[in-house]
Amino acid sequence: MKSKLLSTFSMLRFFIVAALTVFCVSCDKTETTDSTGFILHYLGVTDIGPGMSYTLQAPTYKGSAPYDFTITKVTLNEETFSNNDNFVINAETGEITIQNTDGMTSGMYSISVGCYSNGKFFDFKDAVQVNMLLAVPEGVTVEPAEVLVNQDEENWAEASAQVSTEADKHVSITGYAIAQDETKPYLSYFTFDPNTKGKIIIRESEKDKLVAGESYTLNLKLTTKAGEHMYNNAVTFKVVSKPRDLFYIETEALPDLFETGTENKSVIPTIAGAKEELKFAIKSVTPETTAFTINEATGQISVPEGNSLEISETPYIFTITASNAYGSNDFEGIYSVKVVAFIEPIQPETFNYTPVNKLYQLGGGLESQKPDEGFVGGAPTFQFDESNSEEIKAQIAQNIISINSANGAISIANNHTLSAMTHEIKVKVTNKKNEEGVVKALSVTVVENPNDFTYVSWGTNIEHEIIIGAEDDYFPKKETNIAYRNQFRFINRNWGVNGNKVENIEVLDSDIPAGSTASYKLIGKFPNNNNFPQLNVGSILENGTITTNNGNSSSLGGSNSAAAAILLIEVTSSNNEAPAVKKNIPVFFNSPENVSTGTLLFTPFVVRINPHTGQCSSTTSKVYEWKNHKFNKEVSAPNIAIDYRTNFSYWNFDNNQNHASGDLKANTSTDAEMLFQVWNNCGFSKPSDMGTRVPLCYYDTQKEDYPGPGNLTAKAGYIDATTHQIVINPEKWKGKDGLYPNGVVIGHIHYVFDGNANRIHNSKYPDGTPVTPADGKGYSLFLWFDETYEGN
Repeated sequence: MKSKLLSTFSMLRFFIVAALTVFCVSCDKTETTDSTGFILHYLGVTDIGPGMSYTLQAPTYKGSAPYDFTITKVTLNEETFSNNDNFVINAETGEITIQNTDGMTSGMYSISVGCYSNGKFFDFKDAVQVNMLLAVPEGVTVEPAEVLVNQDEENWAEASAQVSTEADKHVSITGYAIAQDETKPYLSYFTFDPNTKGKIIIRESEKDKLVAGESYTLNLKLTTKAGEHMYNNAVTFKVVSKPRDLFYIETEALPDLFETGTENKSVIPTIAGAKEELKFAIKSVTPETTAFTINEATGQISVPEGNSLEISETPYIFTITASNAYGSNDFEGIYSVKVVAFIEPIQPETFNYTPVNKLYQLGGGLESQKPDEGFVGGAPTFQFDESNSEEIKAQIAQNIISINSANGAISIANNHTLSAMTHEIKVKVTNKKNEEGVVKALSVTVVENPNDFTYVSWGTNIEHEIIIGAEDDYFPKKETNIAYRNQFRFINRNWGVNGNKVENIEVLDSDIPAGSTASYKLIGKFPNNNNFPQLNVGSILENGTITTNNGNSSSLGGSNSAAAAILLIEVTSSNNEAPAVKKNIPVFFNSPENVSTGTLLFTPFVVRINPHTGQCSSTTSKVYEWKNHKFNKEVSAPNIAIDYRTNFSYWNFDNNQNHASGDLKANTSTDAEMLFQVWNNCGFSKPSDMGTRVPLCYYDTQKEDYPGPGNLTAKAGYIDATTHQIVINPEKWKGKDGLYPNGVVIGHIHYVFDGNANRIHNSKYPDGTPVTPADGKGYSLFLWFDETYEGN
């Protein structure tokens, strides 16, 4: 069992390296879609400023190893940008260097990257996005520039820094945020105080992740009327404490072996705590002896050549005192040594692993695969070799692949994301007689899971042709366009007057393998209550059929106002050979509000979005007159103004507690909710700010003299006024944990036909006359965030 310190340092290494492996971060999510074939994945948006240079790490990938990388296109704010060596890619590794930034125009740069994999060329549009900000406004400072965080103090987590402006050089700052940099996952540990403008604090929920002895430097993104500005290296939180959690070697490897009469040394220990004036001393040795000495600076324990220690089965047990500028600590029994006659050198031919010929994707794991019997070598230490592939290193960084340093046992967690191929996991073993080490590999052949599937379809009813003058057809059919899959629209509140009630919705299609058995379980209803006005669900049958409460003419639909609902259905595909595969499949229901002057319909009404890239699926909008349970005619609306406006909610599809579901409401939302965090990313940090509509509205003001959309790049998203398509700014869609959302935002659309955007806000005409409510309001549009989405 690893010590607490080793676990702490492993976590730290994970956070440092995890930026290389964003694709794998979501491996513990239940998937809503499956990505097949070759996939390339870079880190997300990076905020940088003039004069800064930056190297974006090599991408992760799924499939055969990529090569011959090239930049195929660069755009600035969606316009072609002439790349004069501002962005340079390493053809072998895919690393992208951003340089010569002094004169670069501010804005969002999107970099498309091409590469070969298995002889085929792939071009990934907008694979990388870089947000170039303006320089920090003159007169802005952070006090103190270095915050000392002493974990030995009772209220150490209350340490903070304050952004200030000089009185004679006053800059009006309207928004505060920590600049994005995915090579620094620790940025999520800090935030701005929602109650004090410009105050940088440690998140209470993240404080235990701060490691004594480490420093955390933050860049700030400040918003003024002139735009967004980068304050580089604005503040450093320096975490200190007296020494804690000293670690030499694995408990399983103790006692260490020293050979009698020869010079012997321990490993150099690791320790948590401040490094200033760090010293080590031997407090006691049992049995007592003065033969051992310790390096005061490093903590390494040794005995010299010709020492008088005698061979004994009784180990020497050490208590070590470590001290620094902030105090000292005694670590009792932290290390032990047994004196032996001879330490056996490592015999390379005896170090081997038996190959693992079948490890399944999606649920297959490996537990404690030890080296073959017959290994010869005294007091060995096993560790992963640096020559491992990037894919293996990525899994090691997340502790998905782990090793016991005492016995060499390798374990692979069942949430691994290794590609289907034969992998070599390289291990180096060393001991005191062979410090250069011997490297051997465990061969693991990863195979596709025969239970894997990509979709289950209950069909759709939005592909039915709208027939003017006829009652709408509500019955499901198998979709011909996958963008419509599992979407159902019920318009008439009193629909089904002629007996057209939909009481059962059956599974119409899936790609669950023929040899697998499918089972279904309803695991979520959104809104989360037993009976929806818009979806009165009875149960999910064994064959996946969604049943409704019979005998009610409003079995589906039935709401007096616009309504939206989601069923989240867990589908399990299993057989006796391989691990079962579980995926959460959402089924969407929409009941648009009838409006006498025209009913707006979006088709499809679910917009698929990759929050990493901002890629969105498209939709079309039309207006129909609806009378007597029928579409009377299609209405021409050339001046229609549409806004994504009110009643925003987020429903989480995975178990990430940092991305909590909830309705966004002023003074009741908390920073655990995903939408609170998105609003925070847009510069709104207080609970009272949650009432603002700006982050998802195109028309972002309720003033009577409507001035226009404002700064669109500062928003989380909006409906474009011309195309009526959803636009997403991906840098805004990230939680405080640095991960992207996996779930759905539901919000209501408001619209008017005369183009007067003021009326969307239910405000007043310039002469002070009150306007009537907008022509239409309350149409629900779904934004489905899924970072595996690649377009359809």
